[in-house]
Amino acid sequence: MIHRTFTLFPLLTAMAAGEPSTPAKGTRIETAQPVCPAFIREEFNPVLGFRIKVEGNEGTVVFEGIELGFGGTTRLEDIQSFRLVEGSSDPSKEPGQTIAEGNGAAEKLSLKLKHPLSPGEHWFWISPTLKKGASIDGRIDASLFRAEVGGTALVPSVPSPEGSQRIGQAIRLPGDDGSKSFRIPGLAWTTKTNLIAAYDVRYNHAGDLPANIDVGISRSRDGGQNWDPMRIAIDMGNDPKHGHDGVGDPAILVDPTNGRIWIAALWSHGNRGWNGSGPGMTPEETGQLVLVHSDDEGESWSKPVNITAQMKNPEWRLFFNGPGAGIAMKDGTLVFAAQYRATDGKPWSTLIASKDHGETWQVGSGVKSDTTEAQVVELADGSIMINARDNRGGARTVAVTRDLGKNWELHVTDRKAMRDPVCMGSLLAWRDSLWFSNPNATDGRHSMTLKRSTDQGMSWPEKDQLLYDSRSGFGYSCLAPAGDGMLGVIYEGRSALYFLRFPVDE
Repeated sequence: MIHRTFTLFPLLTAMAAGEPSTPAKGTRIETAQPVCPAFIREEFNPVLGFRIKVEGNEGTVVFEGIELGFGGTTRLEDIQSFRLVEGSSDPSKEPGQTIAEGNGAAEKLSLKLKHPLSPGEHWFWISPTLKKGASIDGRIDASLFRAEVGGTALVPSVPSPEGSQRIGQAIRLPGDDGSKSFRIPGLAWTTKTNLIAAYDVRYNHAGDLPANIDVGISRSRDGGQNWDPMRIAIDMGNDPKHGHDGVGDPAILVDPTNGRIWIAALWSHGNRGWNGSGPGMTPEETGQLVLVHSDDEGESWSKPVNITAQMKNPEWRLFFNGPGAGIAMKDGTLVFAAQYRATDGKPWSTLIASKDHGETWQVGSGVKSDTTEAQVVELADGSIMINARDNRGGARTVAVTRDLGKNWELHVTDRKAMRDPVCMGSLLAWRDSLWFSNPNATDGRHSMTLKRSTDQGMSWPEKDQLLYDSRSGFGYSCLAPAGDGMLGVIYEGRSALYFLRFPVDE
């Protein structure tokens, strides 16, 4: 009785609307390939999507089989298995159920399945699982040749859209080492050719300070192909009465004169993060800027040194570094981007600098109000360019100083050249070019893009821009050399940290 009721309902609806009853029938299939790298250790790698259109108004039709393949993949043996999963048009969203799966990979293979489809549009994604040893310099490609739906063969006009997907490493995933979230990445290339990634270990949730957060690091000794187990670089305590003494928002730099690796971070003793920090100088009053260093390539780290007294005006509500990476200038000066909240609560980007290899530090003046997280580079003429997140939205603030931040001059590209959705971005001077990474959008944190300027930041041509992940995420990233003509980027997914590397001549 119930079965008959549900079977008749579409017919009765159609009759009430004056429409004839039409059995469900698959009529069209289309493929889609947004830019979605495939990551080692990641469970969902949506390398190819497709949409099946089912017309009619009565009953369902069965998705019975599929013919697909992984031709164009650099090494088929890098694919351990694959799944066919339900989803939506947005590969950023969590996938639905797995409706079919297979082991290994081939240029063409067939799967049988039995999955009912109701009238409407249905999205599916082909998701390979990569072997641990898959090369991050390789590519993954997939094709959909045909689908059997209700006894009808549906053939897409484009089996495999142009292009292929990069392979990368999931350095950190939710659940690793008992932490629910990893955020705020920094990246540095050491004097001994190691990559060191620094980041927030957000144990209980993805939210900001105050929270149970430590600064963790991961090290790669082969340009990002493999990563050592996580180490904790900064842990300020775990007393719940003081908000677990969370510490986060790290920035990392390497002093090339002695190989020392520095990390700067914000310590919140209780509610002393962005909103809870107030005027004053003590940990009970305001957030604290702390530094640690390593002289053994990240194996061990010094005890934290609190430099708040050197940096902060007592009237300011908060002072700390800009997350990401700092720089060492040609004359040996160490520089971190920084930020402060003035007495009225307005934020200002600035910098801190050390001329004695980190023994003492000085602070610059504010660049512009309503600017926060920033990154700095040294230009060819010895000046410093700062590139800052701007709360006004739409574009970034860019300025230059020739006296370590005592005075700032707005750059000709200020609020013009760099689209931004109000997010942290990464800036790197390397190989006679400037490199920049951020979500290249104004309507949200998606479309992670690498940009190159060959004229000291005067222009950022579209021909020198590379979309490397179209999906939405938390949006922070950090660039660093990765050896042998490679440029590396670590960036945020959703509580995950991913790594890719690009040949410079690409």
